[in-house]
Amino acid sequence: MAVEPVVPDPTEYTYRLSESAPALPLWTTPCTRKVRTADAAPTGATRSGLALSAARGEFEPAQLVIGPTSVGALTVTLAPFSSLGSAQRVELAVAGYEQGFAETLTPLKSGGSLTPSASQGTPLWITVRVPDGAPAGEHKTTLTLTPASGAAVTVPITLYVFDFALPGEIHFTTQLNLSVSALAGTGGEESAKTLLFEHRMTPKSTTWPSGFNYAITWENAKSTSKCEILWDEPDESPPYSIKHLAKKYILGQGWNNVGFPSSMLFQFVDNSTPRPATFCGISRGDHYGSAAYNAEWSQFLTALQGYLEQNGYLERTHYYVQNEPQDAEDHKLAAHLCRLTRKAAPKLRIAISEEPRPEIAEDPGGACGYDIWIAHIRAYQQAYAQKRQKEHGEAVWFYSLDQDPDPYFNPTRLDVQGLHQRIIPWVSWHYRVTGWAYYDAGRFFDGHEPTIRAELLREGFEDYEYLYLAAGGRHPAVGVSEPVDATVDSVASSLTSWTKDPDALMALRHELGRYIEGKRTSLPVLTKSSSVRPRGAYYLNFQDPTGQPTASPLVVDGKTYLKVGWAAYDAKTEIGWSGQYVGDPQITRYGYDAVGGFDELQRSYLYDDYGRDNLFELGLESGKYRVTVGVGRPAKGYPGDPHNVTVEGVKLVDELVTTDAAPVVEKSAVIDLLDGSLSLEVGGKSQTTGDWAYTFLGYLKIEPEGP
Repeated sequence: MAVEPVVPDPTEYTYRLSESAPALPLWTTPCTRKVRTADAAPTGATRSGLALSAARGEFEPAQLVIGPTSVGALTVTLAPFSSLGSAQRVELAVAGYEQGFAETLTPLKSGGSLTPSASQGTPLWITVRVPDGAPAGEHKTTLTLTPASGAAVTVPITLYVFDFALPGEIHFTTQLNLSVSALAGTGGEESAKTLLFEHRMTPKSTTWPSGFNYAITWENAKSTSKCEILWDEPDESPPYSIKHLAKKYILGQGWNNVGFPSSMLFQFVDNSTPRPATFCGISRGDHYGSAAYNAEWSQFLTALQGYLEQNGYLERTHYYVQNEPQDAEDHKLAAHLCRLTRKAAPKLRIAISEEPRPEIAEDPGGACGYDIWIAHIRAYQQAYAQKRQKEHGEAVWFYSLDQDPDPYFNPTRLDVQGLHQRIIPWVSWHYRVTGWAYYDAGRFFDGHEPTIRAELLREGFEDYEYLYLAAGGRHPAVGVSEPVDATVDSVASSLTSWTKDPDALMALRHELGRYIEGKRTSLPVLTKSSSVRPRGAYYLNFQDPTGQPTASPLVVDGKTYLKVGWAAYDAKTEIGWSGQYVGDPQITRYGYDAVGGFDELQRSYLYDDYGRDNLFELGLESGKYRVTVGVGRPAKGYPGDPHNVTVEGVKLVDELVTTDAAPVVEKSAVIDLLDGSLSLEVGGKSQTTGDWAYTFLGYLKIEPEGP
């Protein structure tokens, strides 16, 4: 399949509206760029109105930023799209700020009033849900802002409907821990679950207020045969009976005819306790369980599997066995519980919040793998995970923690841009990961109203459906290349290297929609035609800029090297680092070994003293380049610390061990640079040792390859 570059126009999605009045500045930018309190209207070219594009069944937002202005209250009137029919949904909301970023969304009815701020922009969100039967092509409407005195301002809005529909089924799975009752407010649990489903989010407990937990289905005092049969609460009314709730929310019967994609049946007791201390009056003993306890537990699992199979729930449910095993003993226990479950209920899907690891799956007591491994993004080990996926058909999901640092995405933070939410499914597709989990998803909602972070998570989940359709209606498989991979990799080539440009992502996603509907024959890939550095040769020496080598300019073998230290990434100069400890000189450090037989490039280096992974970016015009990296330190080898450097998603230095005989190593590769920014991921956890490892980065040569 042919691919064709998409070169974003920086004024296509971020611009000042020509409808602006002197006292009422209006501008727009992609919703994925969260507006900040200090942001002002662009001063360059202007465009008329707002433009959106979306598939049938898709929710698509746009934002109109008003002011700053002192005009006072404005009446906001949004006319319906005359050609979309009565099934259309068009909603307004006013954004509020938290920690300097737009975050909350307060619904506003058409004809309602808002008072823009005189000191900062007031973002107004317009969200369209495209009806399932909407005609393809352009549809138009208007938004009118009417001040108390003075002329009204009318903003035209154009919606382009792609000639395809998003799947009703959710294909990127989430497991989100939140309170359905808190989200429901006064609307009831069905309204809360509808809200979640429309955001393509799956709560842990899809069948709340009941579930398949053993306290309900096995040890229930109301059961006619307690601890002997699976009790599905046939005497309860449908809103509280698992018999009825499972059909409704797992299969979608009587609700949306689709249901949630993966429902948790029940889970571990707490982080250190997988199973209850007593079960049906039998003491567990240690976590491995007594013979009598395990027999009763196995009887329950067998009955549960039979019920799920009989009702068609097996492939849409899972038992969450254990959370974050910490050490060898926990790994051994995870393997034991896996074997116990497989013996009692071999078809029951089981999950564990841990990256795939041989300590569990290949335990000496017997091999046993989990159907779903939920891996922390910073602990994920790609090689072994994909080996399990390919050889055993197991699935991998990611999960995030609040403390995940740059350069990783962290959707939990308020003080970062919206790509931290939207990029998750793109990165996941790259790694053949099909889900994401988070333990406190209630923070993505303000009471029962979604925040901007929740809306941007939905944008990403809908993006996954675009990729799914572009791949012919299937998930990507390990070891199988999909043509759309080129599109994905131009946006997100790794867990730490992904685009930070919302305008560029919008341009790419629009062209991907055109490809799916058949209006373009080639898959789009994101690129930039220019940068702050034109195509050419560049030479960088990683060192203390004020230390050795002190020569200025630094010339080695006739080439002049730019001295680069641990400076944080600067968006204006397009050069620098991002990482957990960037800016802390006690951890991000420099070295110089005055050893004979080596040149100044090899003698000087920088490194992270904690071995954490860091991302270096250099703005550079796209094209084909030969990239050469030097690693190691001449004073000694590090056989226990494999070096790792990835350039634009290509493993240039892969688990490389330096020795005293060969303490410094140079590696080269030809790289296709597409996005106008050369990315180096340096260091991190070794996939060989499983521990954080030093990578001593010495120098970088970038030379054009070919015409």
